[in-house]
Amino acid sequence: MRSQLAVLFCLCMAASVQAEEVYKWVDAEGVVHFSATPPPGQTVQQEDLRYHRGDPAAAAAARKRWDDEDKQQREKAEAAAKAGAEQGAQQGERQRACAEARDIVQRLQTAPAARYRREDGSFMNYSPEEVASRMAEAKAREQEYCD
Repeated sequence: MRSQLAVLFCLCMAASVQAEEVYKWVDAEGVVHFSATPPPGQTVQQEDLRYHRGDPAAAAAARKRWDDEDKQQREKAEAAAKAGAEQGAQQGERQRACAEARDIVQRLQTAPAARYRREDGSFMNYSPEEVASRMAEAKAREQEYCD
């Protein structure tokens, strides 16, 4: 009876030690996930979660490899987020420049006499040539910055 229990115990232990397939992936926020099923539509990495008992060097090497992979994936996610923020800032600058160019065109078209402030604080009217030159510059900026 004892031998049967011992055999049953050994079989149960062997089944629990058997490694399952575990998948690892990093989401858009850089969070690392582990799951028994891979997420749909994402690149995943299959992990071997067996312990390296009795071999501290192998355990340390595996831990370092996992930490390095996690760090690389977090850095990629951070770089992608930073690129998105920079792109948003550039888009905001383009919108500001577009609005400024349209404002200049509108003022030059509607003002009876376009003028500018001189250094002493007094105003001086643009000559017709200066108005045409400023209008051409503003329209060129409008074409460049406005979609």
